[in-house]
Amino acid sequence: MPGANILIYRTGSLGDTLVALPALWVVRKHFAGARLSLLHDRQARGLFVSAEDVLRGSNLIDNFITYTVDFSAWGRFLSPLRKIVLLKRLRAEHFDTLVYLAPRLGMPRSVQRDRLFFRAAGIRTFIGMEGSWELPTRRPGEPLPAMPHVADQMLARLAESGIPVPAAGHGRIGLNLCADDERQAAIWLQAQYGGPRQGFIAVAPGSNRSVNIWPRERFEAVVRQLIGRFDIWPIIFGGAKDREVGDQLVKAWGRGYVAAGPLSVRSAAAVLKQCLLYVGNDTGTMHLAAAMGVPCVAIFSARNPPGKWEPYGQQHKVFRVRIDCEGCMLDTCIERGMECILSIDIDEVQAACATVLTRSDVVQRLMPSTTDVT
Repeated sequence: MPGANILIYRTGSLGDTLVALPALWVVRKHFAGARLSLLHDRQARGLFVSAEDVLRGSNLIDNFITYTVDFSAWGRFLSPLRKIVLLKRLRAEHFDTLVYLAPRLGMPRSVQRDRLFFRAAGIRTFIGMEGSWELPTRRPGEPLPAMPHVADQMLARLAESGIPVPAAGHGRIGLNLCADDERQAAIWLQAQYGGPRQGFIAVAPGSNRSVNIWPRERFEAVVRQLIGRFDIWPIIFGGAKDREVGDQLVKAWGRGYVAAGPLSVRSAAAVLKQCLLYVGNDTGTMHLAAAMGVPCVAIFSARNPPGKWEPYGQQHKVFRVRIDCEGCMLDTCIERGMECILSIDIDEVQAACATVLTRSDVVQRLMPSTTDVT
């Protein structure tokens, strides 16, 4: 549809944006020559990575339109005014098509509300509003059924609208890093150790939800074994709030670097691309590693249905324990004391990491460089 003016609607933070990549690449290919604008949210307190932070420079999106989400009393008071301002902005852009990638699970009223809003903005063609998934229901004595990956759910919705999509699990997830992203990553790496070194692994011990955090001491034990066996160099990833834990781990290991906080998300992605392996929690960083083609050993609580938020692709290992309260959707687990994630054993995680590091393609990258700095 050359010359079309298309609005894509997708909300959420780092992980939400990254799992939308397969759908975004499909839209870019299908509407070659069209102008693609992304409507996305930004938290008023600036605590989360926005879609623009992730996608600017990727050539996936031509224009970003941001609206503020503010759950404070003042924010709720201003919400109707902000909606009117946004509606006027969208009408002025003269969009002809909406690609709807908003999260939706059995919420027809929300979808209808959004449809009416975008119609009021002058849009008449809607893509991605067909098809829905209910959260699975656990039957007594049976495990909670798996769900399609959220990325494949979005692809299926595009297919319902007549757009060709790849097979489930085979969508394109690259971020199309640019030269400046790579340059910033190289500058940061150079500042850490002064020269080339091979054998990096990514470690992400944090999460925005306490229920998803495997204990720091277990990461310390796993990576200590990997250092002794493979002479790897760990790099801690995450947000600024993970820096303290990162510093503690690096001190305990006697080696490693902390990339939690100082890098932009795209520069962090370029550093991640240098890593042989990701080992960490269910976080946006995990999805970023998967987008960079890094094999993930991912540690999950059972709060979500299996399958839905796993790292996208075929080369990953997910540890998730079946438990009678799985699918609880809790952010904090008090009653069961995080029984599900604490049931994941150090030795099995270490063994999965070792399996990745002994693959032939990885072994080649583990070979020490003649220019290593010790």
